[in-house]
Amino acid sequence: MPAEGVSRRLALHTWLATAVVALAGVLFVVVAPGVGDMWAALARAQAARDGVGLGYWFSWYSGAHPPGGYSVLVPWLSAALGAHAVVALAATAIPWAVALTVTQVRRPIVAVWVATLSAVMTLGAGRTTFLVGAVIALGALDAAIRDRRWTASLLVILSGLASPVAVAFVLVGFGAGLLVRRISLVPILVGIAFMGVSSLVWGSSGPEGYGWGRALTSLVLLGLFLLAKPAKPVVLAIAITAVAVLVFSAVPNALGSNLARLVFAVLPVAVAATARRSNRMTACAVLPALVWSGYFTAHDLADARASASSVTVYRPLSDALQALPGIENSRIEVVADGTHTSAFVMAEDFWLARGYETQADRSLSDAFVDREAHISDAELTGWLQDSAVRYVALNRHPVKKTGQWRTVAATPPGWHEVWSNDQWRVLEVPDAKPLLTDGATITDKTSSHLILRVAPSRDVIVRTRWSSFLHARVIEERGPSDQRAGRDDAPRVVLEPTPDGWTRVRLDGSSAARDVELFGRP
Repeated sequence: MPAEGVSRRLALHTWLATAVVALAGVLFVVVAPGVGDMWAALARAQAARDGVGLGYWFSWYSGAHPPGGYSVLVPWLSAALGAHAVVALAATAIPWAVALTVTQVRRPIVAVWVATLSAVMTLGAGRTTFLVGAVIALGALDAAIRDRRWTASLLVILSGLASPVAVAFVLVGFGAGLLVRRISLVPILVGIAFMGVSSLVWGSSGPEGYGWGRALTSLVLLGLFLLAKPAKPVVLAIAITAVAVLVFSAVPNALGSNLARLVFAVLPVAVAATARRSNRMTACAVLPALVWSGYFTAHDLADARASASSVTVYRPLSDALQALPGIENSRIEVVADGTHTSAFVMAEDFWLARGYETQADRSLSDAFVDREAHISDAELTGWLQDSAVRYVALNRHPVKKTGQWRTVAATPPGWHEVWSNDQWRVLEVPDAKPLLTDGATITDKTSSHLILRVAPSRDVIVRTRWSSFLHARVIEERGPSDQRAGRDDAPRVVLEPTPDGWTRVRLDGSSAARDVELFGRP
């Protein structure tokens, strides 16, 4: 029974708050708004259903960024239950997760309702992995406060497996608790070790920006929190966050502006729970952060209503691309338009030069993300050619005209239009390199694997990014007597990185061409 251990009045308010979030969750599932983060969740859930593991995803970013770095648990959970259902269920669990954690604070009921508002707005933005990780992180915080250090350590690991952002946030809370000697060092060390191992295994996709404008807003909100006179551990958490804001703004890193969620979604709950000032002053301290959170959610929901966010506008584009020559031996690039819809809609039928991961986009060029950034014709064309992108799709009605959008809209030299309608232009990039060089042909190509017919003892360059997670095997052919066809006993596939980071494939020990499967495995 969730209400065990909390007062009757707190339990009543928590049930009411849960009903509010559950209603919002049902509405979110029914309407299924195409907010940006949901496209990422939907794409990864579909990839998991298609057999994409944690180590390699052919359809996104040329296989460059392991899916496990985004979340280990949530794509599989979303594949089983549906991404919209997962985010709704996680949001619905937030009021009780908070109630069980704040039973000993000054204002537990206020904390539950602030958490409810925060959960609804985070739900509206579709932040699936973060909400799942946050629920588990709250359990870890509660266990740490109760000095159940090993339970807290286990939950910290589970939180990190759901969301790297959530585990980073709970470590801020742990650090503040340690400084006032209320939390053991053990779960902190476990959390730090987990983040270190995760970074070592999955690496980083690239930097996430934290502009000075957003940083200044974060610092102002952190200052307002102090008006409520929260408890000392919360004051320390605010101070740690303020230092992190300054550092993250000055030093590029993978977390970057994700830290803002700690300011507008997490700390308001802690401040409201422990505030020693009046309710009016507490409201003045936390409401600006909640309003800021609401602004981001409203912006995402407004973008979701744009025609560029509609799945239906992609159907004629997909049909047109399928009919173009050479499409099987190339990738496509859908120009960044501010919606990220293509990362889900197009990834099942095509290999994309990008996907939806802001850090990965910024590692290529800020022009894939920002309006103000610029990418030259030569730079963009060179990247597309090297990435085996023969066709580029441009949405005529973008939500945001990124630097990349403006460059493509001007039609770079040598490009020419091969198809168009009221919504789209498709342009062909001159001299784009093929996915693979002579010596092999593509037999099958999906999100999770690539099957090639490879000639013996020929070096074939496959323009999918080299990774230690990339593996290969010969597909054994069997005859009527269940014996392998041919005389080769043990043909071997050699995978090697090329100097420019692509993959070299060679079939040794065979006198005839064989089918070779490339696949990902951690």
